[in-house]
Amino acid sequence: MAEGKLQTPATITSVQTKSTPPSKSWRHYLPVVILFVSIFSFILSYTTAGLYVPLYISRKLFPTRTMPVSTGSICIVNETKVSPESEIIQEEAATFSIYTTLASGIPAVVSTLFLGAFSDQFGRTFLFLAPMVGQLISKTILLFCIYYDLDINYILIGSFVEGFLGGYLAILMASFAYIADITENNKQRSAAIAFLEMAIGVGVVLGRFSTGYIIKATNYVWPQMIAVCGLTLIIFIIIFVLPETRTLNNDKMITRGSCTYYLRSMVSFYISESNKGVRWKYNVCILIFFATGITVVGKSSVDLLYLISQPFCWDSVKVGLYGAVVGLFQNVICMGMVKVFHLCLSDEWVAILGSVSGISAFVIISLAATDVTLYVAAVVGGGSVLTLPMIRGIMSRMTTPDKQGALFGGIAAVETACSIVGSAIFNSTYSNTVSFFKGTVYLVMAGIICIALILLIVFSICSRQTPTYETIIEEAPNH
Repeated sequence: MAEGKLQTPATITSVQTKSTPPSKSWRHYLPVVILFVSIFSFILSYTTAGLYVPLYISRKLFPTRTMPVSTGSICIVNETKVSPESEIIQEEAATFSIYTTLASGIPAVVSTLFLGAFSDQFGRTFLFLAPMVGQLISKTILLFCIYYDLDINYILIGSFVEGFLGGYLAILMASFAYIADITENNKQRSAAIAFLEMAIGVGVVLGRFSTGYIIKATNYVWPQMIAVCGLTLIIFIIIFVLPETRTLNNDKMITRGSCTYYLRSMVSFYISESNKGVRWKYNVCILIFFATGITVVGKSSVDLLYLISQPFCWDSVKVGLYGAVVGLFQNVICMGMVKVFHLCLSDEWVAILGSVSGISAFVIISLAATDVTLYVAAVVGGGSVLTLPMIRGIMSRMTTPDKQGALFGGIAAVETACSIVGSAIFNSTYSNTVSFFKGTVYLVMAGIICIALILLIVFSICSRQTPTYETIIEEAPNH
């Protein structure tokens, strides 16, 4: 009876005992390769677009303006102070970034809500495949826009298709759900998730580092072409090589009732009476995830505008080098130290360490006036990304194996919402404050992370030990 409190309707069979991960071959580790190549391709494309759009806007609005540096900076050569034209370009680029995020983010919130839960029934392979196809279509459209100098509004079409099929966050969701299928339900899972984050980091570092040099050596077309080829390769690997980890139930039809059930399964963690006693843990965790996530996934376009304008006026090479350093410290070095942190710290305290790191970095960046200061912030903020994988690990350990897809589907939807909310807040803040203090936006980010830090401390005090789903089942009668 205790188990029944944690199960969803009887029409779906739940795993009621501790699951044993399937025997693994080298093919089961392909999600690391898939995630690396997809993130590498995504960063190539995203950075290229972020540098190309301001240049396109500059040429459109100010055709007689002195040609900006062709490698990304929007500063006029020998410009010593911010010009009105530069401020307008930044404002327009920030606004277009909001449009792009909305075009992809709104449909992605809906699609990720169902993709994760459906994968529990229909398998993880399609969960990888759908967002990859969307990425390929989106990046191909962007390639044509750059190559033929088309109106950048066509990019919004590709963004919508990408979001409709899940977006890049759905690829992360697929990877995390896949890892949950093949790992033990303990700290091994948190470490495995952190390892995936390292794959992300390596992809980010190499993507950012190479984009600037490729653009400088060729033009904006070639990094986009490489991204399209990378995504095509990954789609072939998913279809022909990647093994399935779920028992498929293809005989079941997707109906309105099943859609309602899957949606309910994702929100049940946070509202269901069956989770009484641990429900507050899920709710606090998702609030921490949201507060942290909007500063991680919602600020990228602001970062680019901040660097390519006064007082830095960086070109694509400098932007790429800085991005590589940030990725190296965040996603490679600090993620690689998770096992070391776990020797003396719980997941909660590793996440607290990450929040403190993020707050410090944002404050330094807001006051930066030199290149050296930005690099100091990159080192200080190296641990800022630790919070998200730790929260994922905590929530995954509290969840039964048959609900991992639903859990990560809900998390991916929240992370997509983070992208929308973060982009809207930060781009709007940047657009309205760039004329008097452009660092304001980073102080706002620091304030948001402070909220996450307070919630983390409260969670750690009130929850001395994060329960696994087995201990939750055992304690269910007491609830």
